[in-house]
Amino acid sequence: MIGLLLPEAVLAVGVLAVLVADMLLPTGRKSGAGFVGMAVCIGALLAAAAGSRGSVDAMLSIDGLAALARPGVLIATLLVLMAGRCEQQRDDGLPAWTALLLALALGAMVTAAATNLISLFLGLELMSLAGYALAGWKAGDRRSAEAGMKYVLFGGAATGVMLFGMSHLYGLTGHLDFRGIGQALGQDMPLAVVAALMLAGVGIAYKLAVVPFHFYAPDVYQGAPAIAVAALGTVPKIAAVAVLVRGILTILPQVPTVTPATFSWTLSLIAVASLLLSAFAAVVAQDAKRIVAFSAIGHAGAIVLAIASLPSSGAIATAAFYLAAYAVANIGALVCLAVLERERGSARLDALAGAMRQRPWLTTALCLFLFSLAGVPPLAGFLAKWGVLREALYSGLEPGRSHLVWASLALLASTAISAWAYLLIVRAAVLQPAPEQPRAARLASGTAAVLALCALGTIALGLWLDGFIRIAEALGRG
Repeated sequence: MIGLLLPEAVLAVGVLAVLVADMLLPTGRKSGAGFVGMAVCIGALLAAAAGSRGSVDAMLSIDGLAALARPGVLIATLLVLMAGRCEQQRDDGLPAWTALLLALALGAMVTAAATNLISLFLGLELMSLAGYALAGWKAGDRRSAEAGMKYVLFGGAATGVMLFGMSHLYGLTGHLDFRGIGQALGQDMPLAVVAALMLAGVGIAYKLAVVPFHFYAPDVYQGAPAIAVAALGTVPKIAAVAVLVRGILTILPQVPTVTPATFSWTLSLIAVASLLLSAFAAVVAQDAKRIVAFSAIGHAGAIVLAIASLPSSGAIATAAFYLAAYAVANIGALVCLAVLERERGSARLDALAGAMRQRPWLTTALCLFLFSLAGVPPLAGFLAKWGVLREALYSGLEPGRSHLVWASLALLASTAISAWAYLLIVRAAVLQPAPEQPRAARLASGTAAVLALCALGTIALGLWLDGFIRIAEALGRG
């Protein structure tokens, strides 16, 4: 069991190591805790690469889904740690910030491997508690405090609804593990069980930020520090997608009354609502981080649309590829916005005027990431959207699943509308005139390295034409 959970154990020990380093390092030299956090992430990544597959007492399953989610979570966390170490202005707060990021990653990995309602709840709550603190990290900033408070209030409500559903699900089926719940539902599935199952899924929907559990995202993204948003908008989504797919594949096949078309209808409706609402709301936003927040809702909708294509053999691989493409572009864009926000005091569109003149390379990188999020070829976002479109259209040709064809049209429409929102940021940063500004200081080496890695990943994924096949093969080995 220790070998199966070695990456999680490394992260748990790493959280304690960073807190100990905070106590031992003198004031002014606490930046060493950031290096400890990065070393912990690299160690956990190596442990995940060398780890074996198996299950832990019907609580956790280290299968193909978890094996894919682990490196995704760790790489995203490592990138945010590298950028955050350079952007943190207060040296004494860096250890606690690093520990929170490691705790967020630990909760995400537990969630991604969960096969039981208890382990699922523990993983989601560990992510939530770390996320609350990260969202409200700037204690003296009113916007950050407001973001943290809204995240706590909405997160607490989502947790309460989820626990209500979980308790009723256990009372009605007598099981806490996914497989046992599926077996109980296969014998009888009254309306009360369906309602409990939907309520229990609220926590996952909240982490994905899909409609109708999206309402917190714009305000939280706009008010929270951009570096924290890079973690909050990426890491929980990876975990939520992994456990959602596992729940569908474990529970629903055992229920004869639930056909693929039945759950596909529900997921398609959520996907279409998320895609269209995010697109229309983004074009009227006047803050770059708020536009990125609405885009996160839309990208979550595209991922849900890929999952709605199940049991298509390529649906999971498509969702995984989309997550990877979204993660590198989203982290890169938010790191760019973090630098501009720190220097200009705001990420509003009017505050970004003249960014190209002051920071040409940073602004160029920002445009690259935004173009990928918009789906411009040959970047990763284009290939990811094409994969989702292909899966939806292919599955939509099956009897009773024509709704996926209409959902794919919503994906095309939202992509075109969202592109205009991204162009608003590009226009403000590149074309808007601005008075002469002082020469910007040289970009920190860690920040530059993160942007280079994200840019390389955005381009490389866009050229990885057999990526869907390779990911499917990796899942098959699980």
